[in-house]
Amino acid sequence: MPRLAAMTTAQRAILPGVSEGRARQLLAGALVADGAMDLFGVRELDICPWALREGVILRRLDQMEGVS
Repeated sequence: MPRLAAMTTAQRAILPGVSEGRARQLLAGALVADGAMDLFGVRELDICPWALREGVILRRLDQMEGVS
């Protein structure tokens, strides 16, 4: 987090997987993720390339698979 906080938005935008449009939000997201991890006692997590909405859609499609 200190590294992200020290970076400008332009510097964050060139990080792998960070779009220019999301670079401004990156530090805030990292703070929320860190707080949630602390609250729930999570020491580490796996980063997924899918966003939350895609995960919700994929889960719903999996549930619909068995429905006729």
